[in-house]
Amino acid sequence: MKATKRLISSVWTVEYVILNKDQVLILNYSREDPEGYAREHELPQCELEQAEGRIVTHLLIRPYKSFGWVDRKNATEVYQVMNPKHIFDYKSNQ
Repeated sequence: MKATKRLISSVWTVEYVILNKDQVLILNYSREDPEGYAREHELPQCELEQAEGRIVTHLLIRPYKSFGWVDRKNATEVYQVMNPKHIFDYKSNQ
């Protein structure tokens, strides 16, 4: 599955696998995923919650909306990340 986060002129795309109702594995997080740009308005929006050292702990998801961002208050899905890493260490070699 994929979700996106727009930052100025970049679209960051997270690719993930849902393990169960509360947990995911992150496969990739990149601003170089062409599908994220092409399907930004179709894919859900996301936020990667981070702990100290920019280690990703949770993935927050909500349906796409033109304006705004995803946080705990408006997320429709919240998952614990089962492979926590530094936020920029999820980049795969696509």
